[in-house]
Amino acid sequence: MEAAKSLVIPFIPDLDEIPLEQLNETLASSGFSSKIDQINWEAYRYKPSVDFYLAHNNQHLFILYKVIEENIHAKHVNDNDAVWEDSCVEAFFSKNSNEGYFNFEVSCIGTVLVGFGMGRDNRIHLEDDRMKTIKRASSLGKEIIGKDNVNGSWWLQLAIPLEILGVKKGQTIRANFYKCGDECKVPHFLSWQPILTPQPDFHQPDFFADLILE
Repeated sequence: MEAAKSLVIPFIPDLDEIPLEQLNETLASSGFSSKIDQINWEAYRYKPSVDFYLAHNNQHLFILYKVIEENIHAKHVNDNDAVWEDSCVEAFFSKNSNEGYFNFEVSCIGTVLVGFGMGRDNRIHLEDDRMKTIKRASSLGKEIIGKDNVNGSWWLQLAIPLEILGVKKGQTIRANFYKCGDECKVPHFLSWQPILTPQPDFHQPDFFADLILE
């Protein structure tokens, strides 16, 4: 197994003063950057190009995803729908492995699913009023992208309140990041940190890595 990747998420205090859709250059130049490029299961070899960037301002964790793929597809428009079926990026976070973990799953048109629990089953969705505090912006807008599976590139910005995650500046959180598309033309399941399971399964906190909030 590859050694766990540790990273520091830069503290940038004025991020909330910039409209979310205009943060790409700031995060790409000053945030932590890495790739979601691990193919963990031989049956799913297709690998879109996926870069992600992280920063925080002690109020929100900001995530920018940049994706190039042949499978752009989105049919879900309501939060907490089955967004993993669409062209989707994900981030899973755990403050303490004994207290469960969050899964943030976001389609390419900004539809968000959030759950919390100890494992894959019996996840509890975040309530509507807290879902509304999760900011999101997509280069593709919010319209459904049909079965033709448009090819090309897209970006997605996400701002997650640190209050939801239960962490603040100077603390450490564990995480993994993913790209999937269960009902895309070519289904795919990529991760940032390698996952050692027989079948695709992102609900594996044992394979999370440390994130340190500067």
